[in-house]
Amino acid sequence: MPEIKDSGAEDNIPDSKSLPEKAVPNESGPPVTQPTLPKDGSGGAAVPKKADAPERAAKKVAAAQKKAASKQTAKPKKKTVGHVDTASGSETAAADEQKKRGEVKLATTQSVRHSQRKVSRRWPAVLAGVATLALAVGVVGAGTLYPGADATTETTPVPHPLPVGETSANCQGPTQLLAGSAVGADPEFSASPSSTNTLLDAVVLSGSTGDLPGAEVQSLDGKSTPLFTVAQAPASAAPSPSAMTGKPKARAEVVRGKSMQASSVLRLQPLGEEASRGSGSVVVDAADGDLAGLAAASCQTPSNELWLSGASTTVGRTAILVISNSSQSPATVSLEFFSGNGPLQAPAGKGLVIDAGTVRSVVLSGLAPDQELLSVHLKSAGGAVSAVIQQSILRGLTPGGIDYLAPVQAPSSALVIPGVRVQDPGAATKISAQAGYEDATTALTVTVPGLRDSVVEVKAYGPEGQVALPNGGVFTAVAGKVNQLSLAGLAKGTYSLSVRADEAVAATVRLVNSTKEGEAVDMAFVPSAARLGDTHLVSLPQNATSSLVFSAPDDGATVNLVPISEKGVLGVSKEVKLKAGNTVTVDPSALLGSGTAAVLVSASGAPSYGTQLLGTADSANIAVLPIVGTSAGAQAINLTLGY
Repeated sequence: MPEIKDSGAEDNIPDSKSLPEKAVPNESGPPVTQPTLPKDGSGGAAVPKKADAPERAAKKVAAAQKKAASKQTAKPKKKTVGHVDTASGSETAAADEQKKRGEVKLATTQSVRHSQRKVSRRWPAVLAGVATLALAVGVVGAGTLYPGADATTETTPVPHPLPVGETSANCQGPTQLLAGSAVGADPEFSASPSSTNTLLDAVVLSGSTGDLPGAEVQSLDGKSTPLFTVAQAPASAAPSPSAMTGKPKARAEVVRGKSMQASSVLRLQPLGEEASRGSGSVVVDAADGDLAGLAAASCQTPSNELWLSGASTTVGRTAILVISNSSQSPATVSLEFFSGNGPLQAPAGKGLVIDAGTVRSVVLSGLAPDQELLSVHLKSAGGAVSAVIQQSILRGLTPGGIDYLAPVQAPSSALVIPGVRVQDPGAATKISAQAGYEDATTALTVTVPGLRDSVVEVKAYGPEGQVALPNGGVFTAVAGKVNQLSLAGLAKGTYSLSVRADEAVAATVRLVNSTKEGEAVDMAFVPSAARLGDTHLVSLPQNATSSLVFSAPDDGATVNLVPISEKGVLGVSKEVKLKAGNTVTVDPSALLGSGTAAVLVSASGAPSYGTQLLGTADSANIAVLPIVGTSAGAQAINLTLGY
């Protein structure tokens, strides 16, 4: 029993030993006495007269507690603070009197200590609660700062600016004539006829300050040999415009009709924090030889995945896949083939290495021989590449046409193909009725790369709206195959096709043009196009007539055309209104002026699509120049960090 200190008259806290007791029944032992406050009306406790009385009472109580504990052998009783257990109820009256005088002081002191023990026992719980609250606040704060840590949290992607670097576009070289039959996939070529002209056009647009970016055309010979300069880089970056002067700052630099003997790349340096904008195109015109006809290709932005469709490797048909790598890293390319009979296994088409700054040509008949319809899915690991398929036909001794097959849009359930030009049905029927001319028809090619058949709905839109197609334009495209829908029922004119499917498909249209029976026939391939946006640059070739074709299948739209002269001066813009479901053909020379060398194209409103059709007067020549994408607004991407 700890020593109890008597504070004497100066201590006003009552002691529990000075409190009277009352007996409380106890089922497992002797009665338990509890102290009670004196009933003097004051609520206070009397101060004991003798200092040693509480000590003697405490000793007696301790002895009684020890004796009572020894008798309880079955189960120890729980000690209750402020209660005194007695050994028996036969204590003497003197002890009771002593208790009455000293118990008040003891009970009060023990009560204070009991309260202190309770407070001390509460502190661990309080500290634990505070720690739990702090941990909860920390978790909530971490969830706010790092939302991706919770897999169930919905987060909003935040645009992150990308560093602006060099812009490049790979340009196709001259057509290639095989020197005899190809062995394997790597061919040997003979020189093109002297009558073949391969001309490159390029246009570069200034930035917001009016400065032109440095732009140069280099050869893809493995050494990046400079060929010519399109625009000189400014000596020092001009400050950002701070005042509106009313004077136009935009200007351009145009290069037209540069003769090319090999594939090349157009490189543009950045303008401070602005991505440079420019484009180029190559047009090949051959008057004679096995590759007679008109072929054209837009300079492509490199990519690591491409889809090409419309090739053929049957007798008299030559398909050469040309892959260009203008990056500083080697590219390892793998090819996946789809034919009219289903997917093709071509182990030799895996792991094709294209060294940095070089071009590699692959004869597709060495990998997928005797295929009437062929589509290619190209994937590149390492350097990004561009690719086209040079498709040519020789019908006996008569040239059957040539073209560059540009990449189509990636497989999708909704595609648009603008610029489908159809010749007179009567003349087309006479041409295709000749022996060996069965494929000299206008047709839609649809590739289904998935494992399920796709129901395809095709709608044709002409200058006056939608026109009927054979069988209503609905057919089932077989999974894993290249399917074809004839467009021979269309009247003469220029159309746009809308392709909707319940499974993702890739699509292109083969065009055929002729003059009369027995004469040369030319062909072209129109790929599915991406939606038009802002600031597309379109160069107009000198050695061919040009038509711009636009369409908005779903709703009305507006296309803004700004002419660019050979001196790089931007003229007054012209608006072309597109009605829903109509196709509009524009002669840029007539609308924008005969001195127009390039056009700046921008679209607004409903989704609209466009392309450029080329031809040559008094010939069957026909070609397509797809409108390339724009770099405007591509300086930021959305990133979501987390799990």
